[in-house]
Amino acid sequence: AEALAQSVRVLSKLTKASISLYQTKISDAGGQVLSAGLGRPELVDLDFRLHDTEVGEKTGVALGQSVSNCPKLVNLYLAMSDTQMGDNSGVALGHGLKLCPNIAKLYLNFYNTKLTDR
Repeated sequence: AEALAQSVRVLSKLTKASISLYQTKISDAGGQVLSAGLGRPELVDLDFRLHDTEVGEKTGVALGQSVSNCPKLVNLYLAMSDTQMGDNSGVALGHGLKLCPNIAKLYLNFYNTKLTDR
């Protein structure tokens, strides 16, 4: 995940990203590094899916921070099912979304996670 994240960081003109990781061995630390690399100011369209992985709160918090660095974001599709993400992830994502006034299309899926009513 770290090599992939480093590759994404150097793509200075990136406006659209689609990353799907299903049933991988990516850890929370790897997910954190990958999520942090997605905070691109020019990003307009993000589709990020993690299913049946070991990612957790560090990944979710990094993802929330990355989203906050994408003020031009219009379309956001996040599917984080069968992960260890919880309340801290939800709070961070909520804060990040507040800084994205241009979002017109939003899809969030946190199926089978540790997210509660907090």
